[in-house]
Amino acid sequence: MFRLVTATALALVALSAVAQPATPADPADPQATVAPLVHRATLAGRIPPDHPELADWRAVNDRVRAVGGWKAYLRESAR
Repeated sequence: MFRLVTATALALVALSAVAQPATPADPADPQATVAPLVHRATLAGRIPPDHPELADWRAVNDRVRAVGGWKAYLRESAR
């Protein structure tokens, strides 16, 4: 997580350094040209997670009941 934040921060710094003009325009000049705003969605390049196939919840509950309920899972975790 820290590496992702660091990489994102470095990319933003590099991008802002490229996007800045060499001489900034006078902020009091209403005729000054400014760079257009560009929207880039944060999650546009995200790869969706691979979710496992979901089972029928009734069948899953029946399976838990057949092996002894939550107490069986508790005994298994205590090993």
